[in-house]
Amino acid sequence: MDDLLLLARTDADAIDIVITDTDLALAEAEATETLEAVAATVGVRLALDLQPAPVRGDEARLRQLAGILVDNAIRHSAAGGRMTVTVRPGALLTVDDEGPGIAPEYLERVFERFWRAPGAPAEGSGLGLAIARWIAERHRGTIHAQNRSPDPGARFVVRLPPG
Repeated sequence: MDDLLLLARTDADAIDIVITDTDLALAEAEATETLEAVAATVGVRLALDLQPAPVRGDEARLRQLAGILVDNAIRHSAAGGRMTVTVRPGALLTVDDEGPGIAPEYLERVFERFWRAPGAPAEGSGLGLAIARWIAERHRGTIHAQNRSPDPGARFVVRLPPG
């Protein structure tokens, strides 16, 4: 319900983005920390490879973006799997999982509101990745999905203007 309300507010342009000097790596570390217990419960190992990445952005929204991607990777990874979060200077964030990947015809559809791939895990509203795209775009950035190669799994890549 919170996701639906947030998207309604974005449509009405009723969400303020508070721009400050922050660090994408810090936002990612904080978001990942809040999901460590969830990952442990389902047997997914989290790996962080973070380097400072100064950005001008809304720290809370960047944390939300990071959290959405980590939560998504956890849900699509099998028990015993690993998800890796990488942040690099120049404001580049990647989140990799070891799940089944995304059918090529669905790579852009994953960002559509309410859209869920056939066979996707039952939990989730189909709104998280739409919100993630909105946050990236509001920060003048991009987000896209791809499949890892040669290893199985999905990769989400966010590029933001460096701060």
